[in-house]
Amino acid sequence: MKEDAFIRNNAEKWKQIEGNLGIFKSMKAEELSNSYQEVLSDLAYAQTQFPNSRIVFYLNTMAKQLHQKVYASRVNSFQHFIHILTDEVPGIIVRARYELLLALVLFSAFVIAGVIFSVRDESYISEVLGDDYVKMTLENIAAGKPTDVYSGGSMLGSFLQIMENNLWVTFKMYGCGMLPFVGPLLYIKANGLMLGCFQTIFFLHGAGFQSMTAIWIHGAFEISSLVVAAGAAFRLSRGWIFPGSYPRIVAFRRSGMESVKILASVIPLFVVAAFFEGFVTRQVQYPLIVKLFLIFGSFSFFYYVVMPYRIYRSQKNSALK
Repeated sequence: MKEDAFIRNNAEKWKQIEGNLGIFKSMKAEELSNSYQEVLSDLAYAQTQFPNSRIVFYLNTMAKQLHQKVYASRVNSFQHFIHILTDEVPGIIVRARYELLLALVLFSAFVIAGVIFSVRDESYISEVLGDDYVKMTLENIAAGKPTDVYSGGSMLGSFLQIMENNLWVTFKMYGCGMLPFVGPLLYIKANGLMLGCFQTIFFLHGAGFQSMTAIWIHGAFEISSLVVAAGAAFRLSRGWIFPGSYPRIVAFRRSGMESVKILASVIPLFVVAAFFEGFVTRQVQYPLIVKLFLIFGSFSFFYYVVMPYRIYRSQKNSALK
């Protein structure tokens, strides 16, 4: 993009940001933060493409002013933390909705594939889950305790071990985003097929519903968080593969910052999933109504769907005014 076109395309935005600098106290923290990120990205682009231009000095000055305003508005760290949770992360999820949807569609497709392959040939389950695990599960089903695998060991020990494993899997999946799209896809494939096979073995041996009311107590948090983590990995990849009008490194840095915040938002959910798996899933004596309440209350629908949708609608309505 030539310098004249760059200035022409962004002049109105810069003018509006300049005007807002004088009234920053009445601006929402999200607006202020977004303006700061926009100017930083434009500054990086200008420094790369037009290093000797006056526009670099202009954007650098504006970036310094915004930096002071942003960090002056973050004196109350608790309020800033609440803002990140309720505004910034849901806003990022709005922008990353296509990556999250892609992760959900792909994961669902591989789960279905795992179910189909398992129904057609039960030996496929052993290929995916391993002979020993399948043998143990079948023995538990025959003994009338299909989910007895979750009853072994101490509750605290199980919680800590599961939490460590969940976080390790999450970080590995996210790290695979450095191998654009292919890396996260391979992890989604492995986990999707595994879930499809795992759930099918219970249905094939008459313990499907009983297993679901136990497994999904922790699985609701675990699986939905896994999908969100995969979406964060795709978001990381996107900045590298589709930089748009920005230099590739600038676009990658922007997508990286956003993807890290999405990833950070699911870490507490994985911890909660590990807690449920270590302490609650083994409680087979719980009434069915309690189990169903825990399962449907655990899906991260509100935070990752409802809140971002409200922000999206609010942004859309503001743009139409």
